[in-house]
Amino acid sequence: PFILQQDWAPSHGSRSTLAVLEAHFPGFLDKNLWPASSPDLNPMDFSVWGMLEGKIAGKVFATVDDLKAALEVAWASIDDGYLRRTVNSVKKRLRACVKARGSNFEILL
Repeated sequence: PFILQQDWAPSHGSRSTLAVLEAHFPGFLDKNLWPASSPDLNPMDFSVWGMLEGKIAGKVFATVDDLKAALEVAWASIDDGYLRRTVNSVKKRLRACVKARGSNFEILL
């Protein structure tokens, strides 16, 4: 079980996108229920991208396809426990965000 959360990317508000979401993800959290510019609430932004970057840091890639391949290998090597802990930390982050009234909440974590 999961809930799809939308951010404020312009394409996420298009009629066609919203129609697909309504049909396949009833109860999704639309952009009006999610603070704009909120990378501290998105596990990919506050944790996973940095970890992936660390796995490929210092390497030189001749092509974009080489970079994509390296990222796919790095993604496949991520421990499931790491991902579970990262996702499970979102609830604490959401509570801190509410407590801070949408302002900077890192000090509350």
